[in-house]
Amino acid sequence: MSQQQPKLTILQRIALESLWALCRGFALLPHCIRHGVFGNLTHFVLCYVLRYRRKVMMDNLRRSFPEKSEEELCKISVAAYRNLAEQIINTISLSGMNDKIRQERMDIINAEETRKDAAGRSVIILTGHYGCWEGGGVIGLALPEQSFVAVYHQLKSVVFDELMKRIRISTNVDVVEMKRIMRHFLDHKDKRPMTIGLASDQNPTVRLNMPWYKFLHQWTAFFDGGDTLAMKYKLPVYYFTMRRVKAGHYKAEFIRLYDGEEAVEPYTITERYVRVLEKDIQECPELWIWTHRRWKHTPPAELQAQKI
Repeated sequence: MSQQQPKLTILQRIALESLWALCRGFALLPHCIRHGVFGNLTHFVLCYVLRYRRKVMMDNLRRSFPEKSEEELCKISVAAYRNLAEQIINTISLSGMNDKIRQERMDIINAEETRKDAAGRSVIILTGHYGCWEGGGVIGLALPEQSFVAVYHQLKSVVFDELMKRIRISTNVDVVEMKRIMRHFLDHKDKRPMTIGLASDQNPTVRLNMPWYKFLHQWTAFFDGGDTLAMKYKLPVYYFTMRRVKAGHYKAEFIRLYDGEEAVEPYTITERYVRVLEKDIQECPELWIWTHRRWKHTPPAELQAQKI
């Protein structure tokens, strides 16, 4: 890891090691038990017992797909809960996966082509909470010439924050907090090329004159740190897209959004990212996470007055 470990109390350390042992034990179970038994059970609990953030999900779906009937939206919600359950299983399972299994579960179809294209350069990978979003660490194996930097947002619970960092770390992967990414890049850019992975579809901090994008029939703000970094240091930018093959197995692909040399206006790269992410979601909406409050920020009044 590339950052200092926080100090934990004895109780926090016991809790962390206990949770880590449970995750490791769970990861040793056969695939059919993890996904066939626990996956179905988790889906049932989330969808039909807890009805986890059901109102948030349905509100998001209604605004994003106004052309769909309530019956169609309900079918999407059931499938989205299944995907959420599968990602919980996938994430815990990462604690016991070696490099070979990780690559088998996330087959990147153009890894060799992208490796040649990115040779000797630092690059940025823009992703979203779509499909197996925690499986992106396999990028570090696909592009071994660069160190892979997984950018994350710190969790409020120090125990779960440390647990998630352990789960995310694998061969050739550094885990770096979002607010430290610029400093990390500047400190390491001359030592070895790096691949910076950014999930840019979360809610950013609203600031004056920030860009807003038409996304799923709503004005939406996106993190644009990748755009800024790429423009300033002329870094190629790729979008990491994936499709589910079966439980726990995915096919992925790198799509180049910016070659590091093209003359573009500010936020053009983010606009391109928004469009390919939107296309993915429209094609397979159940693979995106709909239970988060994605549109809790209010756009400027002049945008609200416009029709989308």
